[in-house]
Amino acid sequence: MMISLLLNGCVHREILDDLNIETAKGYDLIDKDIIEGTALFPRYLSDKSTENVTLSAKASSTRGVLGKLERRSQQPLVRGSLEVVLIGEKFAQRGVIDIADALQRDASIGSRVYLTIVKGNAKELLNGQYGRRGNAIFISNLLNHNIKFRDVPETNLHMFLFAHFQQGQTSFLPMIRQIDDENVEIAGIALFNEERVVAEIPDEQMFFFKLLVDKYSEGSHIVRLKNEKQSEDDIEVSITSLRSKHDIEVISYDFPAKVDININVKGIIREYTGEKLTPQKVDEAQKKMEVDIEKKCNEMIKMFQEKKIDPIGIGQRQKHGVRGFDFKKWYAQYPEADIKVHAEVQIVESGTVE
Repeated sequence: MMISLLLNGCVHREILDDLNIETAKGYDLIDKDIIEGTALFPRYLSDKSTENVTLSAKASSTRGVLGKLERRSQQPLVRGSLEVVLIGEKFAQRGVIDIADALQRDASIGSRVYLTIVKGNAKELLNGQYGRRGNAIFISNLLNHNIKFRDVPETNLHMFLFAHFQQGQTSFLPMIRQIDDENVEIAGIALFNEERVVAEIPDEQMFFFKLLVDKYSEGSHIVRLKNEKQSEDDIEVSITSLRSKHDIEVISYDFPAKVDININVKGIIREYTGEKLTPQKVDEAQKKMEVDIEKKCNEMIKMFQEKKIDPIGIGQRQKHGVRGFDFKKWYAQYPEADIKVHAEVQIVESGTVE
């Protein structure tokens, strides 16, 4: 008991008011070998609002940036409350694994920190004013909401590194952009080959990408049907409360490999802009959504094969299903593999149907 009391007395005390607690960090590539790092920490005001304070420094490495930021801060910088790390677009095209690796080696940083790519400059985005709870909380909540209820696949620091280091799968990260000084939006998905961004999924295609790499437990999608009255616009059918899952089935491993991806979607019609929602229109909406999913997803897979990337993790799935699976053989034939998406859509509720 005496020893425990003595040890407790040796613990270094830290007073929150005497610390700069980082909640977000940004990295931009200024020149070929110059990195600019920006640390964001909140300052709480008397009216219960939050002022966003940033510090920036330039160096040739992330560790050099950290050292300069410490020398410019009047109080110790701590990273235990880090919510999100933003990486500028130019930096992401050069390679981001050094940043991700440095984050995972810091014991004070959690593995569920969000990593995201910024369309433009990370420093400029962090210098905006978003909401009353601080920029980091705003961006973190933006990503969390779109992962749970919209079209962003689940991702964080741990999942990014897991996909990066395992064979048979390539990684991806969400992209955001600054609209103005008070607004930020999801801009798409950045696709990686090794540690560099080599392609992007635009925001209007994110629904189909999430069907391929993740599953929906919520969400919505709009299907457009041709209107029989030529003088009027197409009919829009809003299908919400989406539930989805996908299954990868290896039909043949011999060259060229044949792989089927079966996507099952269930949803509810919440809005219909036509005059009458008949059983025939419900069937038509189901079939049109199946056609859209198969067309867009197959086009996306062709792009993956051309870029030699595999964010779906088809190779990783085969490793567990094919005895003696050879990754070298798979990588060689992946661009020519016959990969097809088959969709099945079921509308389980449509309100009043005439």
